[in-house]
Amino acid sequence: MTIVTVIPGIQGELDLETGCINWQGSKYGNGYGRKWLDGKTLLIHRLVLESKIAGFLDSRYFACHTCDNPSCINPEHLIAGSAAENTGQMMERDRKTPRRKSIPGIDKLSIQQLREIQTKYLSGKIKNHLAKEYGVQHETITKILQTNIPDNFTTVSPRFLGEIQDNGCIMFQGPKDGAGYGKYFTKEGKQATVTRAVLAEKLGYELPTYMDACHTCDTPSCINPEHLWAGTRSQNLLDASKKGRTQGKSHPLSNAKLDWEQVREIRQKLAAGERMKDVAEAYSVGRKTIHDIKYHVTWKQEGEEVPITRMGGSIDRKLTFAQAQDVRERIKAGASIAKIAGEFGVSSSVIYDIRNYVTYKGV
Repeated sequence: MTIVTVIPGIQGELDLETGCINWQGSKYGNGYGRKWLDGKTLLIHRLVLESKIAGFLDSRYFACHTCDNPSCINPEHLIAGSAAENTGQMMERDRKTPRRKSIPGIDKLSIQQLREIQTKYLSGKIKNHLAKEYGVQHETITKILQTNIPDNFTTVSPRFLGEIQDNGCIMFQGPKDGAGYGKYFTKEGKQATVTRAVLAEKLGYELPTYMDACHTCDTPSCINPEHLWAGTRSQNLLDASKKGRTQGKSHPLSNAKLDWEQVREIRQKLAAGERMKDVAEAYSVGRKTIHDIKYHVTWKQEGEEVPITRMGGSIDRKLTFAQAQDVRERIKAGASIAKIAGEFGVSSSVIYDIRNYVTYKGV
């Protein structure tokens, strides 16, 4: 990973192949980087362009990408343009794909069925027969026949429209939240997350509330079932930490309240026996923040081993990895669990979990 400083306080990861410098911080659902500054949310690529042109960009103008990559903050890939110029560039480069609502029948039919209708009509089947066969109105068939369906559009079960990317991701074509995760309304009128519905269809059962639909591709808008896996919230956080997606304040792109010096102080105080509640109050943060620091879910040094979570999401790290290995060797040698627990000053359940590889799986 090559991190490049674009302007003071703004950094990104350099893509050596395209020359793009991709923002690694918070983004809108459409991929544009954002940052909370002086009490308001600002677009990162717009800030970068303003530094390039030495002045504030007039509200009538956009910060346009020549690379068509919303996450890019490379000043050489940014130009100022009016709304008309920006739209014109999109049309010229064929970037403006049809909106979900502009594809007739998509609420009832899959992309494959829409293509079948077009093929059958060209083969000589009349509209009335097609309408009866697919259970839609004659008017809908007419609109389907007039629609240009992009080749890279597909339907992901149970019935979500997606756009296939070169990297294998299938980007959801519908409403998204601020983090980029697809949203839809259930039959009961409740808002739900698309990735959870897709993963439930893949697994054959509804995910428990304590389980997350996690991405192997780290792309929130992706709904490719092969890129999704079920994990607890702690496992999701640990996965993000291992991939460098959780950053402390030592990283200039973060809005963390603590720095490394404070984190080391916190761990020393906890090791000395201070309660998490008291430490949290002393540093004006939540107890969950102190919990994650204690168990190295966040603020993890590069290359540091991370404990494996239990099914319920809690982390048991009363022993080191070396001690856990020693426990397993003693059990193999015939030592009783009760005796080992007494020697290490932990409960028998901790030793049972180590023996059964519920915890310390990496040992």
